[in-house]
Amino acid sequence: MDLTVSRPVKILALILVIAGVGGVASLSMMGKSSPSSSGPQLSVEQIRARAHGTVVGKKTTAPAKAKAVAPRTHTATKAKTAPAPVAPANGLPALLNEALRAHRIVVVSVFDPQSQTDAISYAEARAGAGDVSQAGFLGVSVLDDSVAGPLTAALPGGGLLPVPGVLIYRRPGKLIERVDGFVDRDSIAQLALASLTAAPFTPPAPPAPVVAAAPVVAPPVTTTP
Repeated sequence: MDLTVSRPVKILALILVIAGVGGVASLSMMGKSSPSSSGPQLSVEQIRARAHGTVVGKKTTAPAKAKAVAPRTHTATKAKTAPAPVAPANGLPALLNEALRAHRIVVVSVFDPQSQTDAISYAEARAGAGDVSQAGFLGVSVLDDSVAGPLTAALPGGGLLPVPGVLIYRRPGKLIERVDGFVDRDSIAQLALASLTAAPFTPPAPPAPVVAAAPVVAPPVTTTP
């Protein structure tokens, strides 16, 4: 009798053995885990606490209060306004005072820009001032009221500006010479040089008023009979 087991039978027997071992292991694991899966029993107080949404036996921490932040207030800043220009104490235009700070003598040429003759007078006055080292120059148009206006108001004795004409000032702002009409270059240089030590300009005295003479009354004529 041949007791040799065929190969398919061996494979089937091996499968049955593995299945049996796996089944026994799974049964033993289920038996161990079932009693421990149940949680601890809750007391009556814990059940009531859960029903009301509170926790018994544990300390609860209050949520941290957020720090109150004061609202930022934006203060409107006032726009800085430029200070109003201060008028010079001597009443002269600012351009003339600036020139006097740089030069001891300033030759001022007054002209009408629409006149060709005044243009020649302007050029001669500028050249004559350039011949004197301590003299400066300033041209003033009679149409520029911002300069001609204060210059007219500061004239000693009042009156109008000479057009064309030349005014010579000495620091700190004294009028030393006034010339009405055209003046050549050499004469301007001599006047500017003399103005370094000359006395201030004195306006001429106004003419005396003319008093009308009393009418001459002829004596009455008498006739004799």
